[in-house]
Amino acid sequence: MMRQAAGMLMQPHFFYGTLCHPPLLEAVIGRVPQLVPARLEGFAPHEACREGQGLGFPILIETPGAVTRGVVADLTEAEAERIAWYEDGYDAEIRELETGAGSREAKLWLPQADRWEVGAEWTLGDWAPKWAALKTEAARLFIAEAQAVGPDAANARYHAILVRAASILRARAAPMAQDLRRDLQDGDIKIDAQQTAYAKFFAVEDYKLEHRLFAGGMSAKLDRAAFVSGDASVVLPYDPVRDRVMLIEQIRTGPLARGEPNPWMIEAIAGRVDPGETPEEAALREAGEEAGITIARLIEAPRYYPSPGAKSEFVYSYIGIADLPDEAAQLGGKADEHEDIRAHLVPFERLMTLVATGEAGNAPLVVLALWLAGQRAALQRMAGVA
Repeated sequence: MMRQAAGMLMQPHFFYGTLCHPPLLEAVIGRVPQLVPARLEGFAPHEACREGQGLGFPILIETPGAVTRGVVADLTEAEAERIAWYEDGYDAEIRELETGAGSREAKLWLPQADRWEVGAEWTLGDWAPKWAALKTEAARLFIAEAQAVGPDAANARYHAILVRAASILRARAAPMAQDLRRDLQDGDIKIDAQQTAYAKFFAVEDYKLEHRLFAGGMSAKLDRAAFVSGDASVVLPYDPVRDRVMLIEQIRTGPLARGEPNPWMIEAIAGRVDPGETPEEAALREAGEEAGITIARLIEAPRYYPSPGAKSEFVYSYIGIADLPDEAAQLGGKADEHEDIRAHLVPFERLMTLVATGEAGNAPLVVLALWLAGQRAALQRMAGVA
């Protein structure tokens, strides 16, 4: 099945799914090779799912009489190795395909048994509007991490990589307002080196960089590190009729690491924005998962970097209008994520006392409490109680 080209052996590969998207293929192997239309008989592409949720990529399912259309590309050994990194969860097989020039053997990737659930039939045209930009950005990040920490470690972090890719796309699509700040010009920042020092649930990246000085000229070469995590949504449920909020309580590793004697924290509902969802959808989902409540309406509050000197995290915050009767306070959290959460219903005045005493000692809750203080009268008037 090997072909000789320009003094090197080329390996034919059949792509039937997301790697048929040229920008994504380029992100994985570094170029767009010649893509020859081909078809595979006896298989149909379906979306891979987990717990009923589509994952945004296809798997081939043996289906008598079906035909899967894709492309064949001849890859170098190094490119084939990158494809193998990317196709975690699949097993490679050699199959005979039909092309316009006749039959041809090529390597393709079939899903490992019972790895994923089988969803609806998958097409590139349906996939591209929602997933193409995200998966392409994630592929670039994945290859960089695989080269830095190894493909096994990068695949173990693939969901976190997707989360980061989605954050990057949101930052590009809706950058922070620029009025008072420096008017950024080409060459104002020069990154000389960028390395991944740690990569598990979160990542730490080391940078060597220079930047333009306010007084003119460039800075010295600086060593800087960033704690990399995805965007988060935070929502403070508020019942304007009863004039109370819902707070949650859970143990937190950050205060524990600092030496806080009691690391159980009083917080607003919060969670990462998952790949393929909006910050608003994440806020509504987290309200259900962490507290078992339904938010009737989201009111946008400030968006911000909580610790820009060291963290990439960006927070979308909301006041969530909700019905909060006494029985709304209960235990919550997702068992499969080992969340152990207790909800509290607190009158607005007590919320402000918690802020004043420092017991509500985390930035997202403080920001939302102060924001609610400014919006409270209007929200009560809208509810007909003030």
